[in-house]
This record gives sequence, C-alpha cells and structure tokens, in this order.
Amino acid sequence: MSDAARHADRPHIAHAAAARPLDPARRRRILEAGMGLFSGLPYAAVHMDAVAAAAGVAKPTLYRYFSTKEALFIAGLAWTLADLREAIGAIRVVDAPARLRAAVALVLERVGALSPALTAIEGRGAEFGERSRRVLREGFDGLRGALADLLRAGVEAGELAVPDVELAVLMILGGIRMAVHGPGRRAPASAAVADFFLHGLGAPAPSTGAPR
Repeated sequence: MSDAARHADRPHIAHAAAARPLDPARRRRILEAGMGLFSGLPYAAVHMDAVAAAAGVAKPTLYRYFSTKEALFIAGLAWTLADLREAIGAIRVVDAPARLRAAVALVLERVGALSPALTAIEGRGAEFGERSRRVLREGFDGLRGALADLLRAGVEAGELAVPDVELAVLMILGGIRMAVHGPGRRAPASAAVADFFLHGLGAPAPSTGAPR
C-alpha cells in the first residue's frame, strides 16, 4: 500500500504529516534536483518521479513541498536567480573586467540552460506564462543590483569607464535575456558577450607597422 493510501486510512496521521513544518534544507535539495533536471532535459521529459528520486525524497514528500511540476519549476526559477545574485556578489577575481566576464558567464550558463523550459512553460497557459515572466522580472531586478555594484567598484578603481551604470546594467541583462530566450537562437559564448560590453563597437586602432 502506498504512503498516500495509508495516510488516507488514518486521517489523523495524514493531518499530522501535513502540519509538520517544511524543512528548508530539504526544500533546497528538491529545488537543486529539479533545476538540474530542467537544465538538462526537455521540460516535458521531466517527471515528478525523477525529481523525487534525484532529491532522495518520497513522492508524497515532494508533493508536500510542490503540488505540481509547474509550481516546482517557478519556485526553482526564483531560487536560481536569487542564487545567481549571491554568486555574482561572491566573485573574487582581481580586476573588474575579469569580474564582469565571470558574472556574464554565470548568468548565460544558468539562465541559458533553462531557456527551453521557460519557453515550454509559457506555452502551458496564461497563468503559468505570467507567473514565470513575473519571477524573471523580479529575479533580474536582483541581478541588476549585483551587477551595478560590480560596475561601480570597477569605476571607483579606475578599471572601467561607465558613464551611466544603471543603463549599462539594463543593456547587459537585456542583451543576455534576449540572446538566450530568443526563438531558435543558440546562446552566445559568454566571452563574446562580455567583450561586446567591455569594448563596444569601436574599431581597433590601425596598425602602424613594425617598429623601426
């Protein structure tokens, strides 16, 4: 007999299980397992059985934390973006251009891996599409702060020339989001994106030939 069936036979036990506080460490483990699967498989190929197995929890336990696959994905998206914000703040390479390259690589890698799932969930109905877009907006607002701090530190150190930090951050994140979430386009290499923002559209200086 399944856990759910046993609990149905004993309502007081089912009620006690539902009343127990959720464990933050277990929730994080479920989110990590779920987003790992969503990053590597088509959205339709990810099943709650596989998430439960990857997280090392029973399926009834998984459903106590997330009632549907859509709820799991949207919560995981919010968690991924919050984790990205912390990861950008924790970058410890020496110079500002290198920190920017590392930050762009992090965002491209993690958001780019979820792009197919984002496209799939937006096609599952207006409610899920709007919720995922809202989570993206809120998450990218958090990333704006982390990137703005990175750029301001580079300006103060004399390593970056950024006349308008807020505009630069909007352009960086907007460009990344369009690059990874555009239809039919492969995510660009992080180095190419970082170089574009570091060097802009300026032509290289003409060669003066070999020194005499």
